[in-house]
Amino acid sequence: MVIFPIVSSVLAALCAIVISRDALRRPRADKRAWFIAFVLFALAAGADAWGRQLGWSEPLARLYYATGPALVVAFLAIGELYLLFPRQMGRFAPGAAILLTASWMTLVLDAPIDAARLQADGWEAIDRSGALRVMAITINSVGTTIIVGGLLWSVWRFWRTRTQRNRLIGCVLIVTGTLAVAMGGTLTRFGQYEYLYIAMSVGIALIFGGVVRTRRPDTAIVPNEDASVTGFSTVPASERVAVHSVAAYSEETTPELAFLTEKTMQRAGDDFRGWLASWSVALDDDPTMSRRDARQAWRLRRELPPAGRARFDEMTVPERRALVQLAADVLQLPALTRIDDSSREREESVRSSVNA
Repeated sequence: MVIFPIVSSVLAALCAIVISRDALRRPRADKRAWFIAFVLFALAAGADAWGRQLGWSEPLARLYYATGPALVVAFLAIGELYLLFPRQMGRFAPGAAILLTASWMTLVLDAPIDAARLQADGWEAIDRSGALRVMAITINSVGTTIIVGGLLWSVWRFWRTRTQRNRLIGCVLIVTGTLAVAMGGTLTRFGQYEYLYIAMSVGIALIFGGVVRTRRPDTAIVPNEDASVTGFSTVPASERVAVHSVAAYSEETTPELAFLTEKTMQRAGDDFRGWLASWSVALDDDPTMSRRDARQAWRLRRELPPAGRARFDEMTVPERRALVQLAADVLQLPALTRIDDSSREREESVRSSVNA
């Protein structure tokens, strides 16, 4: 029934619209990758519905195969990597994604089509032997491995830091949705074409739910002797004032520190830069930390709860310095009042000479 690919196409298009609106409000590379994946979903299912209802043509068959069998998994995997490793991915992912897409499109456009089979078999009339088959298998295998690996990484991070629960749940949904789509393709071998798009619709819904879940704010989970038998409290960090710290010098987290921990755990890259700018703090590119800034950074790290320390340690030097400025100058944490030492002027001059 042609209704199944139509439903899948419409559902994927709606998901793409929702993600695009979110990406416009809060730009992030992982959202852009997932937006592309859902657009590809919609195009592939729409092309299949069109071909089965109104007849296939060579451009339509190529459109389906170019957008559906491999690139969807590729961009889901790219989005997963951007979510987990935003700074590292920013260095090479855009170029790699363009190269991968161009290579795949070239192979699909160059593949011969059996005109005698086109109307009866649709996109299956494309000759998928040789390099096209190898690349399709490689993209799907590597992409699925990355998606499953991202889930395992999230499980490990959650087990180690007891943070990013929503990211973990989101990755579970994304993996489940991806496997559901793959299972639909396997079930078509039993002669039931409808299985593909029933599974695809379920998979799209699960993947979309996972993407949305990864964007939800996390509750900070920290040791709490008064909590349940698990030994952890799931009270949102924005509502928690007193928490137990592993450091002996501090037994309370102030509202300011709770605010910093909650907000910085959710942001990275351009999103983090924009959030700092909204608090009148500019994120520069200077890789040098002055002695005074380093002492303040260490003081801030000591005051943060364990989850905040883990995130702080992952930051670049400019990000740490900007967070220190926010804590000291805007939030005015008592522990971070500006250090007035005799070497301040000399250190500033050293930084200026390095920048020059």
